Amino acid sequence: MRFFKKAVSFLGIKKLSPYVKKYLEYSNIRSGIYLSSVVIFLELLMIITTFVNQYLGITERSSQWMLRHVSCYCLLLLSGILMLIFSILSLKNKDKYGKTGRIFYFIFSVICILFGLYISYLDYVKGEQFITLITMVLFVFCFLLWKPFYSVFLLTAAFAAFYIICDRTLPASYATKINLIIIWIAILMSAINLYYQKISEAEKDEKLEKANDILLKLSISDEVTGMANMNYFRAQTLEKLHDKKVDISKVLFLFLDVIHFKSYNEKYGFLEGNNFLKTIGTKIEEVFESAITARLSNDNFVIFTEDKDIQKKLEAVRELIKSCGCGIAMDLKTGAYRPESRECLPVVACDRARYACVRIKKIFGTAYCEYSSEMNRDFYLKQYVINNIDKALANEYIKVYYQPLIDSGTGRLCGVEALARWDDPECGFLMPGVFISTLEEYHQIHKLDMYVLNKVCADIVQLKKEKRSVVPVSLNFSRLDFEALDLVNEVERALSKNGISKEYIHVEITESALSEDDQKLQNALKTFRSQGYALWLDDFGSGYSGLNVLKEYDFDVMKIDMKFLRNIGDSDKAKSIIRNIVLLAKDIGMLTLTEGVETEGARKFLEEIGCEKMQGYLFGKPMTRNELWGKIEEGFYSVA
Repeated sequence: MRFFKKAVSFLGIKKLSPYVKKYLEYSNIRSGIYLSSVVIFLELLMIITTFVNQYLGITERSSQWMLRHVSCYCLLLLSGILMLIFSILSLKNKDKYGKTGRIFYFIFSVICILFGLYISYLDYVKGEQFITLITMVLFVFCFLLWKPFYSVFLLTAAFAAFYIICDRTLPASYATKINLIIIWIAILMSAINLYYQKISEAEKDEKLEKANDILLKLSISDEVTGMANMNYFRAQTLEKLHDKKVDISKVLFLFLDVIHFKSYNEKYGFLEGNNFLKTIGTKIEEVFESAITARLSNDNFVIFTEDKDIQKKLEAVRELIKSCGCGIAMDLKTGAYRPESRECLPVVACDRARYACVRIKKIFGTAYCEYSSEMNRDFYLKQYVINNIDKALANEYIKVYYQPLIDSGTGRLCGVEALARWDDPECGFLMPGVFISTLEEYHQIHKLDMYVLNKVCADIVQLKKEKRSVVPVSLNFSRLDFEALDLVNEVERALSKNGISKEYIHVEITESALSEDDQKLQNALKTFRSQGYALWLDDFGSGYSGLNVLKEYDFDVMKIDMKFLRNIGDSDKAKSIIRNIVLLAKDIGMLTLTEGVETEGARKFLEEIGCEKMQGYLFGKPMTRNELWGKIEEGFYSVA
């Protein structure tokens, strides 16, 4: 059985892959052109030579001989011409003549073999060699590809027929028999070898083709969803934007954000999360059938589409997301941007659609927002901040301002808070709310915070040189600083380099930046505390987990968010809340500092309830180092 399988495999009686089949067919098409060209040339040569020799009397042939031979030459010439025409047509339309081609080549090959048989038989009878048969067989089996099974059958049939016909007319000599067998074996082995050589080439090419397909797919597709990746998306949309047939006023860039997908990942794991993203991607491609779609990153998708039934299509995707939440309140938010010109870059268009989406991310009940001219200024500023932060720091367009902190009991200056102010030569004064939030969004805030730290250290060193009073400075640090840097070592290095005592630097972090499960941040704050730094909790009450924060972290000072002081004179509830916050802080060993103090009434109230420190416009706005210390020297502030 094993031998039988090997024999069957050797004879080529096995199924070939479509690629290998096509490869062999194309090889036969090319060989068919060469072979038919050679046959046409030879037969024309034979016909012309025959007539010329006859005309010049070089050879004298009977009319019967001329008729037989010239007819054979003409028949082979005609088949060669037809073969050439068919091969050229097949080369131009490779997928059109598969089965027809195989039949045509078979007929041509049979004509060649019959021609060889007949002419060689005539030569043999005259005592000449059977060169024509050998030539035709070589043409057929060493130019064209045949499965070994067909090669064995046809070659054996051709040589056997020749031997039988010739032997009956004129018994073959021993040498003739041996020569026939040797030539038969040689041509058969050559034909089989050629076949398997081509099979090997085809299989190698197929593997390379598959590898290239995989590499191409990886280069243009997203491995999680199978959708296009951003490289392919940008290239395709750029091509569409430059296509004059596309009406640019009727197309949109969409940015889709799956809300609370992180919770889905945490609950079901990344594998299920990826499957869900794939489901969403499939739905997007199905709904936006003629659009260009891609997965941008994480749970974000982008679409370039005609402005037609947009809300209806988005709602279909949104319904899928909401229905697959499995107990998680998932939703879809979409930002849209209409390109203003064909020169619009896809990356900018996607950023603007994303910006529109961010604007509604926390607005309940709003699922779609289109980028407007009002957003353009904000977007421009964001891009300007990111593109120019390094330049602004290098050229000191960003200054450190100081806002006074007042001791409630003595009314004296007990410290200052360092604040960044960006006065740009091109954009003018940039509000902190613009550049700080932008730097945090793009994970660049550590650059600003390290700059402020070093500037504060330089100012303290300068004040000491000038023999001026030095007060503690509280520095705001972002949660992202702890991720981007080894913040404890960075602060330590800055203070050691400038010879500054730790009592002059207070580490301040916003309540909303804290969480119960951020072990890295907890460890860093514990290290700060163990090394003697004072820790301040900024904006207490601005988040939703204040009490949990107090339970998990140890702080020295609690800064009460200024919103509690708004309209405090008319709100007994606000007073009660602040009073109880102060009592709670005292009970757990923390001092309190209230921000946003702007009226005498607020100041008196805070003094009455025992709030130890105050900050606000009542005591002074943020100012430069020279302005603040000038007021100290003038006696406007007395240092505690």
